[in-house]
Amino acid sequence: MYKKFVVSILLITLVFISSINVVDDISTKQLDTAFKRSVTVFAIARGLNGIISVVQGTEVYATPAGVGVNFAVGQVLDPLNDMVERFSWVMLMSSVSLGVQEVMLHLGKTDLIQALLAFTALGIIGMLWFRQLWHKTSFNLIFKGFIIVVFLRFAVPLIVLLNSALFNYALEPKYESAKIALEITQIQSEALVQKVQEKKRENRSWMASLNVSKQLDEFRLELKILWKSLHEKFSQAIDYMLSLITIFIIESILFPLLALWVFMQLFREFLRMDFAQIFEKNS
Repeated sequence: MYKKFVVSILLITLVFISSINVVDDISTKQLDTAFKRSVTVFAIARGLNGIISVVQGTEVYATPAGVGVNFAVGQVLDPLNDMVERFSWVMLMSSVSLGVQEVMLHLGKTDLIQALLAFTALGIIGMLWFRQLWHKTSFNLIFKGFIIVVFLRFAVPLIVLLNSALFNYALEPKYESAKIALEITQIQSEALVQKVQEKKRENRSWMASLNVSKQLDEFRLELKILWKSLHEKFSQAIDYMLSLITIFIIESILFPLLALWVFMQLFREFLRMDFAQIFEKNS
């Protein structure tokens, strides 16, 4: 009697939770937040890509008094350019993963799934409490059918909620610091590139200068400082992007797949069980 009562309450609770869509609403909000994170970071990456497009192959070249100075800005951008391409690919996979989760989330709360969940729960409760309806084989089939529907209904929302908890408690601090640092790096890099462009325009007036040697020495020093600053900023950007790549791979790919694998293992174990045997003596 106790087992019947507990199982009946559990079934009714699951059907009720499914019908009010509380889990789905929370999961949808978490997915929307994850999408916003992806869009925000991808926008930063596009901003850096814009900087690369502006200065890729840019050269500052001056030949005062027959002495040449050549500063190829684009050379320091090649590693960052490669990283931006890889990062864009990761962001694409992350967006696809989030999109698949959102589609599965909406499929799980369709009227068909709701009806199957309620119908199978009602069948189980009826067989448990009305002796004349008891049939071992039918009970096992209906109970396992109920488990399949529960899996389809709640697996994705639970994965989303667990993933959100993982991000909030383990990944968010690292994400925020890397995102803010990458934004600052982007702004500073734009300023440095602007200075390089200004130097490129300045060299046109050198031929009119009487002190060409001094101008050339100062120009070389300024370019050296700018190159070093650009190199440092872009190296930092690569480090921050690596951190964000790690975070998005864990959040959008590895953890959902791991959680799904765990649920699948539990699902298989449930399907192997003989549920009718648990209640048969009391039927």
